[in-house]
Amino acid sequence: MKRRWSDAITENFSYKVVALFISLILWLTILGRRDFVLSKNVDIELITAPNTQVVAQTTDHVKVKVSGPRAALKKFLESSLSQTISLDISQRGEGVVYVDIPLNKIDVPLGVKILGVRPNQIQVEVVGKKGSTENDK
Repeated sequence: MKRRWSDAITENFSYKVVALFISLILWLTILGRRDFVLSKNVDIELITAPNTQVVAQTTDHVKVKVSGPRAALKKFLESSLSQTISLDISQRGEGVVYVDIPLNKIDVPLGVKILGVRPNQIQVEVVGKKGSTENDK
């Protein structure tokens, strides 16, 4: 019985070693292509009409959850250090305004997918600037 096992192992030994190396390389390649997930805080910039200003908002940043290959996520982290989401609320008028965070306003590199944004809506209070009526006179 021992003779057969040793014959089975040593027969075509070089082919078996090559097959083992090829399978290890394939396994490492497939493992390396797995998508990773991370979250990043991105600042929000609100653009108002010239005669209005924001006096309160629920948050000044959102948490963006993204997924993709490690290299693309690294590029996203490096490029988004100064990234802000600009939202135009100049047409909304005064009062309490609810602003949705659109996913298409978030800049991501090729290969990175946005999984979600939290919060996906913020509450903003907009009032007229003091002295704006004096400038109109």
